[in-house]
Amino acid sequence: MSYVYQDYETENVPGIGRVYLTPKGPYPSITTVLGHTAEVEKSAILNAWRARIGNKEADRISNAAANRGTNVHLMIERLLKGEDPKTTEFPPEHTALFKSLRLELKKINKVYGQEVVLYSDTMEVAGRCDLVGEYNGEIAIVDYKTSTRAKTAYEIGDYFVQVGFYCLAHNEMHGTDIKKLVIIMGVENKLPMIFKKTIDDDLILKVINRTTGFYAKL
Repeated sequence: MSYVYQDYETENVPGIGRVYLTPKGPYPSITTVLGHTAEVEKSAILNAWRARIGNKEADRISNAAANRGTNVHLMIERLLKGEDPKTTEFPPEHTALFKSLRLELKKINKVYGQEVVLYSDTMEVAGRCDLVGEYNGEIAIVDYKTSTRAKTAYEIGDYFVQVGFYCLAHNEMHGTDIKKLVIIMGVENKLPMIFKKTIDDDLILKVINRTTGFYAKL
């Protein structure tokens, strides 16, 4: 079994954010959609955090988190390609996060694609998933996250919506029936956290509500 994946360029649209230039036109990224439709409570918490520490420090922390995630993703991608992860290229704390995930990554039995761009003409949304492959022998969408602390399933609710979208978009584009979602989260100075879910009607509804909610705000 194999799938043909194509890459698509992105651009930033003022007032919206990142969009993918798909064959049917520009579609907002799923992360952009989630950002614009964040729950009021979570938005209030984020705004209060920024107000407490200041925009400059908040931007520094956010940029450091993005850099950490990018570096860990790159090491994982190299490893799963059978290449040297080149851990010495990265800060020790990023390398430590990557190494904490290696045992879990052994459960990925087969890789169909990494950094795969997926889009849905039905929802008019796109995104780039970390991996489509077999996890413990079952085809799944796998996403990698990093964090400075352990998180609850409630706190990562948007991650499930994000990966759920990838699942639905892959099924729409490639005629698959992927139901398994796996989020592998590296946590600084702790064991990794693994979240697994089978897509169901409730998650599908959440994906649809967030995408339609985004377009309703335009």
